[in-house]
Amino acid sequence: MYYLAYGINTNLNSMRWRCPQARSLGKVTLKDHKLAFRTFCDAVNEPGATMECALWEITDLCEMSLDALEGYPNFYGKKEVSVKYNGRKIRAMIYYMKDRHAVAPPSQQYLDTVADGYDDHGMDLTQLVDALEELAECIS
Repeated sequence: MYYLAYGINTNLNSMRWRCPQARSLGKVTLKDHKLAFRTFCDAVNEPGATMECALWEITDLCEMSLDALEGYPNFYGKKEVSVKYNGRKIRAMIYYMKDRHAVAPPSQQYLDTVADGYDDHGMDLTQLVDALEELAECIS
């Protein structure tokens, strides 16, 4: 099964501990979504937007571990989306916040873990900066 990560699960060390059988396949671009912060990262539907995600190949055991971490099915839901990988379209699972939780900044530790994961996958830090700037506008 394929899984798209955009928050702390982009971090190779975190995923090694959480899902030792998971295999990173690199970064991909998800269309019609953008990154947002609601204390934690969220993938928000937005027509015309794009966001980079880390693509993982995971096992059923990995999915169970991720479900527990993400508070599925109450805090985060999950859905299948299409992305291009190695020139072909694949279906991948992605988590999303079910309810719009209070808009609040992430902790520095959380943000550092996400930024390290973006670096691990060669993902553009600009999407983190943009999401933080949008968050700052919402709370000011």
